[in-house]
Amino acid sequence: MTDWFKTRSILDWFRLLLVFALVLAGGTDVLFSQYVRRFSFRNEHERRLHYALDDWVSFTKARRITSVTMGTQYIYFSSLDGGILRYHLYEEHWDYPFTTSNGLPENEVYNVIYDPETSLLWAITRRDTAVFDAARQEWISRSQVGYWPYRFPRISAPDTGKQIQVNRFYDARFLKLLPMFFANGPYTITGDWMLVDPFFREFPIIGFLKDEWDRIWFLVDKFGIGLGQLYSARADFFALGLSDIYPQALAFQGDDLWIGGLWQRMDRPGIVHWRNHDGGWEYFEARWISQLPSDEVTAIQVDGDSVWFGTRYGVSVYDTYRDRWFNFNLVHGLWSNQVNDILLLGDELFVATDQGINAIDTRTGLVKRVTDKRLRNISINRFARQNDTLWVATNRGIFRRVPNPPRWEFVPSQAALSDVYITAVGSFGSEVWFSTPSGIMWLDVRTGRWESFPQIGMEIKGRMRDIKVNQQSVWVATEEGLLKYDKKRRYWRLYTTNDGLLDNYCHFVLLDGDYLWVATNSGITQFYWNNPARID
Repeated sequence: MTDWFKTRSILDWFRLLLVFALVLAGGTDVLFSQYVRRFSFRNEHERRLHYALDDWVSFTKARRITSVTMGTQYIYFSSLDGGILRYHLYEEHWDYPFTTSNGLPENEVYNVIYDPETSLLWAITRRDTAVFDAARQEWISRSQVGYWPYRFPRISAPDTGKQIQVNRFYDARFLKLLPMFFANGPYTITGDWMLVDPFFREFPIIGFLKDEWDRIWFLVDKFGIGLGQLYSARADFFALGLSDIYPQALAFQGDDLWIGGLWQRMDRPGIVHWRNHDGGWEYFEARWISQLPSDEVTAIQVDGDSVWFGTRYGVSVYDTYRDRWFNFNLVHGLWSNQVNDILLLGDELFVATDQGINAIDTRTGLVKRVTDKRLRNISINRFARQNDTLWVATNRGIFRRVPNPPRWEFVPSQAALSDVYITAVGSFGSEVWFSTPSGIMWLDVRTGRWESFPQIGMEIKGRMRDIKVNQQSVWVATEEGLLKYDKKRRYWRLYTTNDGLLDNYCHFVLLDGDYLWVATNSGITQFYWNNPARID
């Protein structure tokens, strides 16, 4: 307890005094007893006693391919930026990759080797060596065990003759053993084994493997994978993984997933379209699309064939059926080109900017400004929809737009928290949840009752960026991890990289039935939160 007092900042003490003052004033329920629970695991084996192998699945960039090895069911590719990629040889699809979320010691993997004698898969990383035991469905890292009984498989040098061996990795020195291949689609292979994309960017082919069906698997640095037929000398090439972004927003279009984010100031930014039917990754870069002035995305909404993007330069819409882009910006009437959030409500797309709110008629493209003086020249942070009511989180409090007739209302909270700066809002049924720098609160609109959690502001540092609510839980994207409130058992739980999250810096949560997706600084993570075999 003494350490707790020593580590509190002046701001923490101010928040605490404010809470006591509001409690004395009455009008709200305050829950102090609900501290935030965190789990800690000594090693991967202990973590796997709690989580199944695929409870946490993550996807990152995966273009720095380093090696390839053939297993009995999968062909495996190691990468420096995406763990170990797995392609199912018989079902012919990309399965989820092995990353730190599944037990790899790190996602920077220099070499992957399958040992047919022991059925063990080896991963060599910068700081550690690990083996995957398929029978135990567990990664075992050398640094985490006292006794290491595994013997590294013997690997002989490739045959330098003209006959290419099956299921052996050949580096770039041996490309001369292959006939000259031709690339299908928009790609070209040069005489010195460079892959050229439609924008004349060059990517070196750094090695290959021939499988027992006479297929050639190419490794293309900073790009992805190629798959060619030896008898036809033609190959298809596939870019893999996320673009160079910090993911900020996710949205489903049917079974496809759209991913947007902010630049990492590296080679290949862009909006990502992850197709479900073939597992392919498609990228839309602003520098190649005249009607897309910015691919730095903060929010995504899907309306049939139309995908709307809130960006750093207005609102862009992509017609997936006609393959057309259009951008709305200051010229069309937006308050600002800096868009923080967007939300579809009926035939209108509401736009949250750092200067106010706009509404775009999705049928006509007409842009209207919300001229209510209370909502002008203020930063609109987040939207949430509750039936026909639009809830708005701003840096000057809580607002809502109610129907019949449509009007804007300021909503003063009766919670034991400051409601001046609202960072996020989410709703479910009659519940509306809000995050502030001083904690989390919620309103039951049927009864008018408020409930406050001021201890969250003292335990969770950094901004709470998104709130999603379902029947059982409240999910909050924070800068320290994924925060959950169990409504039935009334407790808070923080999930971090110790559990399986790819990165603790979270931006956005997308609910998907028994699963949810989290956009983090390092990529996106799918979490099987409602696994009936697990109790959190």
